[in-house]
Amino acid sequence: MLAMAPGAMAQTAPAAPAAQPYQYTPWYEQKILPAPLSATIAFWSNYRFRGISQTSNAPGYNGSLDFEYELAPWLTTYAGVWASNINFNGGFKPRVEVDVYGGFKGKVFEKLGWNVQFIGYLYPGTTGSQALNYFEVMPSLSYDFGFMEVAGGVAISPNYTVGSGFGAWAFGDVTVPIPIEIVQPYKLAAFAHIGHQWIEKNDKFGTPDYLEWEAGVKWELYGFKMFVKYGDTNLKRSECFGGLDWCSAKVVFGISKTF
Repeated sequence: MLAMAPGAMAQTAPAAPAAQPYQYTPWYEQKILPAPLSATIAFWSNYRFRGISQTSNAPGYNGSLDFEYELAPWLTTYAGVWASNINFNGGFKPRVEVDVYGGFKGKVFEKLGWNVQFIGYLYPGTTGSQALNYFEVMPSLSYDFGFMEVAGGVAISPNYTVGSGFGAWAFGDVTVPIPIEIVQPYKLAAFAHIGHQWIEKNDKFGTPDYLEWEAGVKWELYGFKMFVKYGDTNLKRSECFGGLDWCSAKVVFGISKTF
């Protein structure tokens, strides 16, 4: 008979691991689409693009479907499609704008961000003579100082909308989180933006080259992102597509939700 080691009879099976607590996810943080997909819906009281209303100062309703995939810690690729109602009045028949975009982005040293985006602006229903469709490439850089983030870039089109020739839009942005403890859960921040649009054939586009700017505040609540901003351009009404009120100062409110 084999000798039994002292205490061998006293050995017991290892204890079962402790049960993990249930991880509750609030409804406003739950995702509907599986990664790497996401969808966003939004409402804006006025769809303004580079300081000019695309909805004749009426509200804009838009949504997007996005794909994003990390290729490396410093490199992410993405693509998406975005659509909104538009209203140019007059002889322009399109009532929908569809933007198709993609590109690459990443961060260097955790603070310096870069992005190279390719965008096609499409207007279903447009006629060949209107020539609204166009393409842009938009490289940009950003830097997070902690107390504020700054960004800037340029969008270049070989033939800007309505066949107006070479177009370039240079822009700069700054975002400053509000350092008040009571509002930190809402990610309250102030932001400002300035941009300048150059157009080769101003007579075709309908305005001179112009400066546009805006400033406002943004915040998050129950998964909804919201903003209020004031924006304007240096265009006189007589310089805005023959006297329209699309280029003047406006206050805009927006709300969006990503799923």
